[in-house]
Order: sequence, then structure tokens, then C-alpha cells
Amino acid sequence: MGVPSCNPLRRLASVAALTLASAPAWGEAPYDRFWAALEYFYPTIDSTIRFDATAIPRPGTEVRLEDELDLAERKGTSYVDLGMRLGERWRLELEYYSLERSATKALGREVHFGDFTFPLGADVDSRFDSTVYRLTGGWSFIKHDRGEAGVALGLHVTDFKVQLSGQGNDILAGVGFRVEERKQQVPLPTLGLFGSYVVTPQVLLRGRADYLSFNDGRYDGRLLNWLAAADWRFDRHIGAGLGYRYVDYKLRSTASDFTGEVRYAFRGPTIFVNVGF
Repeated sequence: MGVPSCNPLRRLASVAALTLASAPAWGEAPYDRFWAALEYFYPTIDSTIRFDATAIPRPGTEVRLEDELDLAERKGTSYVDLGMRLGERWRLELEYYSLERSATKALGREVHFGDFTFPLGADVDSRFDSTVYRLTGGWSFIKHDRGEAGVALGLHVTDFKVQLSGQGNDILAGVGFRVEERKQQVPLPTLGLFGSYVVTPQVLLRGRADYLSFNDGRYDGRLLNWLAAADWRFDRHIGAGLGYRYVDYKLRSTASDFTGEVRYAFRGPTIFVNVGF
């Protein structure tokens, strides 16, 4: 008696079940509920500051921090990304990173920084720290098993601190050593787009972009923040990938506690590990 052949429908069902069982739970993929990523961002940095005097109507000097104060043009920083889905089409995402730089250099020209003036040739210690929090909620207007696309409304909060110290001349106190510091927290609402596409069960392409431009009389600002990435899942819940980030931030203020301008641009590659379930 010959061996009976398998039912074609049973065979097809078995193959489908094995395929679904081996499909990875991608972070940010259409069928993932929660995800977390730890990244290492290695950007090229271009930053400029200007802080005007408050005691007299005198504009500050626009200073290119990398060129004139020797702050690092490239520096790596860790980056945390957490996300979850709320129902089928809604999502919530939180990101965080912090970047600190410092240097010492003799000035190549006179610099007015707030109410203080650092003369040509003065040895100045400088520091520029920035911390960024990004909280967004999104809604997918396209969503299926292989991909999704949606819109996002978010809040981009930047804490920055700029500090210069050295020998110079204060408008009110006269000549002496001075530590001049400016700190500010700037929350900015953003509008954005996001999307992802499952190329194979192991490869996912994803991207997002947030943008804002505003002027309310006291503050005049612009923010562009985008990411493009490719993920590879080598285990059901663990993966890794490569991406490219770009952040362009500009804020000009005439408020009493901050009169001046801060600009910076971060751009460069990022590598990451992620989990999803």
C-alpha cells in the first residue's frame, strides 16, 4: 500500500502558520504594540550664539562655537526612543538625548556676550550643553500588514546652557574675571509625518519628519527634525540597524530673560539596537 499524499490545503496552512510564527515583532512595524531603542548618534555639529546686553542697548557678538571657540565639530551621544500603540491606528512616542561640549581657546577678536566683553586674545573657557525631549502622538491614515503612514502632533523641548568665562570688562562692574551663563528651556509644538514598510520578514524601512516655523512677537523660531533608518531583526524580539538623523534648530528672542539668538544643526549617522513585542 502506498503512502498517502498530504492534503494540499493542510500543507498550505502549515506553511502559513510557520511563517507567521517566525515573523519578527518589529519596533514601529504595523503589527508591533511596544518598542524601545537605544541609539548612538555621531553628528557633525554647527552652532552659533548671540546674547545681547541687558544693561544698555548693545547687540551681542555672533559667535561660531566650533570655529571661534574650538568646541568639537563631531561628538557622539546616546539616544533613547520608546513607543507604544494605543488601539490600531494611534501611537505615542518619547525620545531623549543630551549633548555636552566644552573647550578653552584664546579669542581671535573682541566678543560681546551679554553685559560682558571678552577682549582680543583673552583665554576663554566655553561650554554648550543641550538636552532634547521629543513627545509625539500619531495617527495612521494608512495601515496594513506590510506598512503604514501617518501624521503626528508633538512637543519638542530643548534645554540649553551656554557659558563663557575669562578675564574681561563688565558694563557695570568693570574689569575682572567673570563667568557669564545663559540657560533657557524652549518647548515647541511640531507637526510631522511618519511611515514604515516591511521589505522582508527581517528588514524594515522607516522614516519620520517633524517641522515647525513660528513668530509670536517675542520668539521667532524654526525646527526641522527628520530620521531615515533601516532595521534588521536577527531574533524575534531583538534587532539592530543604521540610520541618518538631521536636526536644524533656530531661535531668536527679544524676551527680557533671553535677548539674542541660538542656532544649531546636528547631522550624521546613527546605529541602534531595538526590541519589540
